[in-house]
Amino acid sequence: AELTYAEGYPTDNSFRQDMIDAAVKLAQSADVAVLYIALPTFKESEGYDRTDLDLTDQQVALIKAVAQVQPKTVVVLNNGAPVAVREWIDDVAALLEGWMMGQAGGIAIADVLFGKVNPCGKLAETFPSKLADTPSHLNWPGDAGSVHYGEGLFIGYRYYDAKEMSVQYPFGYGLSYTTFEYSNPQVSASSFKDVDGVTVTVDVTNTGNMAGKEIVQVYVHDQKSGLVRPYKELKGFAKVELQPGETKTVSVDLDFRAFAFYHPEYKQWITEDGEFDLLIAASAADIRHTLAVTLESTLDLPCLLDKESTIREWMADPRGRAIFGPFYAQMEAESRKMFGGDDERYGNDGAIGMDVMEMFSDMPLVSVLMFQQHALPMHPEDMVAGLLQQVHN
Repeated sequence: AELTYAEGYPTDNSFRQDMIDAAVKLAQSADVAVLYIALPTFKESEGYDRTDLDLTDQQVALIKAVAQVQPKTVVVLNNGAPVAVREWIDDVAALLEGWMMGQAGGIAIADVLFGKVNPCGKLAETFPSKLADTPSHLNWPGDAGSVHYGEGLFIGYRYYDAKEMSVQYPFGYGLSYTTFEYSNPQVSASSFKDVDGVTVTVDVTNTGNMAGKEIVQVYVHDQKSGLVRPYKELKGFAKVELQPGETKTVSVDLDFRAFAFYHPEYKQWITEDGEFDLLIAASAADIRHTLAVTLESTLDLPCLLDKESTIREWMADPRGRAIFGPFYAQMEAESRKMFGGDDERYGNDGAIGMDVMEMFSDMPLVSVLMFQQHALPMHPEDMVAGLLQQVHN
């Protein structure tokens, strides 16, 4: 291959139209234009935070000008974190993310561009469409010398899932010079104990004409959690190398920690009984198969109920539910009578009574009992104290 070169942009923040014009002239007569776009040190470096996701004005203008005269324009990025690409991505033929390359980076990029190596990397972070979409946008850089990390667990793809927000490129995304098909998803057990874990398998087929590697990702979705949780979390992945037309079975083991989360009140990692979805994916946004499983927790957790616990908390706690459950059913029946649920005008379905119980669910049990203390054998506080004594003994 014959290579010609134009500098294209300066290392400072000045705008040089003459550099763009020179690059355009070369691109017009070339078979392919490769634009090597590196963030300059005034945009990104050690010791300070970036203030935006943008390339320089010169770099954006260069990309758009070259792409206008050369349809086969490839952009190679040299950057330490995601950049905004939406202003020009539809103008170019391909984008190769090189990240922060070492001294052999140029050779590696050349091998990928000339097809000597088939790229197989997947993004380790989301590329948002714009800065305002990022999880920490409202909290950074903080006020009066203090920064509030308000995003909590909802960082990266977890945030974009929760917001149901579209992104430029999702976590785990990455193309190849070939394509892969996923089939025959299986899990070693549909019901299992947390200490046993499960193994997920899926057949992956190279459906293209070039050997390549695919990274299979497995995310776990907890259908119902006792705490606010991300919709899904990456819990395992595996890379497989395949010749054209070849199929291999990929296995990913999911152990106790794959289904556990840290509970601040218990001060430990815990699991909960319940239903989980195992999502087999090519990226965080490309779910190929879903497997449903049921987990049985083997943990014997201490009861956290106290005099301020809500009805919902009583019913969520196994010991609390066993003690308080019969009384809850009685309260539910009384609510139907008191608020018209058994009246034929309401269809005899207890709908209004149930609505009242739902309203009461997030109130402390002792406060709800105050409404009915005239019908109770003892003062509500004494009654709750008695229930607590039973669940903690």
